[in-house]
Amino acid sequence: MKRYFTSQQKKSPNIFEKLTRFTGNKVELSERARKVKLYKTPLVPYLHADINNDGHVELSPILKLKSSGKKEEQAFPWEQLAEHRISDEWVWLNNSYRPVESIPFNLKPYFHKQKPLVYKEKNAVDFLKGDFNQLLNDPSFKPSERLEGIEVHDKPDVSHVQVESCDTDWLWLDPTYTVGKHTITLSEILSCLDKNRCMRKGTDYIEIPKDIMDLWQRGNGVIENGRIKMPKLGYLRTRAECGRETQVTVCHETQKYLANFDRITPPQPAPSVTSYKGELRTYQQSGYDWLWFLHTNNFNGILADEMGLGKTHQAMVVLLSALQNEPSMPNLVICPTSVLDHWKSKFQSYAPELKIALFYGKERNTLLSDNLPSVVLTTYSILSRDVEGLSKIQWNYVVLDEAQKIKNHNTQMRKATKFLNSKRRLALTGTPIENRLTELWSIFDFLMPGYLGSIDDFRKRYENPIIKYQDNEKREMLKKIIHPFKLRRLKKDVLTELPPKTEEKRYCTLVPTQIVMYRDIVSERGSKLIAKLKDESQPVEYIHIFALLTKLKRLCDHPKLVLNGNSPKGSTSGKYELFKEIMEETLEAGEKVVVFSQYLEMLDIIGDWLSSIHVRYETLRGNTLNRGKVVERFQNDPDCNVFLGSLMAGGLGIDLTSASVVIHYDRWWNAAREDQATDRVHRIGQTRGVQVFKLITKGTLEEKIDAMITTKATLMNSVVESDDALFKSFSRKELIDLLTF
Repeated sequence: MKRYFTSQQKKSPNIFEKLTRFTGNKVELSERARKVKLYKTPLVPYLHADINNDGHVELSPILKLKSSGKKEEQAFPWEQLAEHRISDEWVWLNNSYRPVESIPFNLKPYFHKQKPLVYKEKNAVDFLKGDFNQLLNDPSFKPSERLEGIEVHDKPDVSHVQVESCDTDWLWLDPTYTVGKHTITLSEILSCLDKNRCMRKGTDYIEIPKDIMDLWQRGNGVIENGRIKMPKLGYLRTRAECGRETQVTVCHETQKYLANFDRITPPQPAPSVTSYKGELRTYQQSGYDWLWFLHTNNFNGILADEMGLGKTHQAMVVLLSALQNEPSMPNLVICPTSVLDHWKSKFQSYAPELKIALFYGKERNTLLSDNLPSVVLTTYSILSRDVEGLSKIQWNYVVLDEAQKIKNHNTQMRKATKFLNSKRRLALTGTPIENRLTELWSIFDFLMPGYLGSIDDFRKRYENPIIKYQDNEKREMLKKIIHPFKLRRLKKDVLTELPPKTEEKRYCTLVPTQIVMYRDIVSERGSKLIAKLKDESQPVEYIHIFALLTKLKRLCDHPKLVLNGNSPKGSTSGKYELFKEIMEETLEAGEKVVVFSQYLEMLDIIGDWLSSIHVRYETLRGNTLNRGKVVERFQNDPDCNVFLGSLMAGGLGIDLTSASVVIHYDRWWNAAREDQATDRVHRIGQTRGVQVFKLITKGTLEEKIDAMITTKATLMNSVVESDDALFKSFSRKELIDLLTF
């Protein structure tokens, strides 16, 4: 009896194989079945990758039949076999069953689809940068030589910029980019920004980064007619941020304009000022010429000459020159309280016909009338309180003297300067500004808001790379950006006739009672702080460490400074005894002396001693009234031989050139602040050599501080807002060393 049965399709090859093993009459195969073949040699899956006729990446899953001999392997596209697949293991093809090898795991995603997979532009780039490299390790992946030769570039660089004049304040920029062997025009960049930021060049792909236009946008450039239209101010930043390899071709007119900013050629001489009764030195005249160049081009700037070179005179002359052209527009000078009288006396001496007024004191608001004087002098503290009234006036110039006062961008003082309305702005500072980067940003944000970007952008682009990673390329880039608007000269370069300055460190030791007190303080409070500093998981307790170090510094000055003035009668310090020796020797020689200390109580002790030996002296502190008269008496009274000044109040903007000796009784964390104070004596008008003494107590933190600030010279190039700012730059190891006795 014959029986018939039907098998599932996926089981057919296996069943057919078993049936063919039977012999005799047990199994009867039909004529058609007898023609069916079952092959043992499997079809092998491969993934072929190539560039199709449209230039796109095409991935084609195929099955190849390996053949012996010299015959080429027979290949079947996966899509062609789709309807012939019986299972994952077999296909029915040409009246035969053919086995299929397992598809490698890495290739399975590409065999899921029936048709070849085509990647265009951005998808092609993503494939070539990602899966392509992984697939190369799989022997079943067969890329063509053409595909393997493709390169993917992801960061075109600006290689050339053509700059042409547009009008008075604008320039045309036409940049060209290069990547690999390819050159890309701006129009090509713009056209692909709307196409997933990807383009083909020859056989290569070029991926355009999201931020490719940021360079031009930071310079406030706009796209017009396939070119970039940019204000001249923005271009001065942009050209600095172009890479070193970028070639720039500038039209003749623009080249002449830029040469003045780069100081390749000096600017045109500024107009003479008949109302100025003094005589500018050569370098001061060139400074005035530079300021007037900025004036005529409607730019603002920083005059950063070293202390003692007469920034006040150069600023006065540019104000007087502006008044010759615009006599009805008032000007505002903002300065520290300690130099308010200094500015007043300078104007009275060198521009006696000029109408000036001090916006200071209880009656100051009566000054803000329609009939304002030509120059108004005020202080930073008054500005913070009366910014509403001062901001209602349209000033010609706003001048910030000692502009480092606004370097902290979060203070009300800095924010107040931003509210002032003026046509022009000028910052004066004698302290280098290149290395204190956020402070630099604050000053430029007053002068030219937006020129250095936002504070966050500035930190990301410049401060972090320079400070954290010592990126010298970024440092040089930043210097180039600010160079057109900053002028700085040093005394050693321009004031060769200035007498020499000699600095000498004088050392002393703690007296026995100080040693006991010093050791007790370190033992009682320092050991716990040292233990925490050694534990890297613990935060650095700057507040407590700073308080302890301050107490030790005060003890080095005199025990009275840590005992609230209640030390035993006759108590002294090694430094105090050394100081009196130097003073007695200096006074006997008939020299005038300026003494600086950061502690007012120490100035009191010194003042009491001077009174006891009948030596006349003047004192300048933060709360001193009539500061100008105090300075004048010391300068002009031959019987007044000593000037006692707090480092903060007495170190800014005053002339003490009648002295020839400077004593720094205690050391500041920042040597630049000491230098600033010293330059009250060593400046224009000084006719004698200046001797500077710095007193240091050996074996204490004072000696260690001196060594540390010497090694941190780059950090010292700018004045910090407080001890704490520099103090936090010390490492844990250095702090432990300071706390050890």
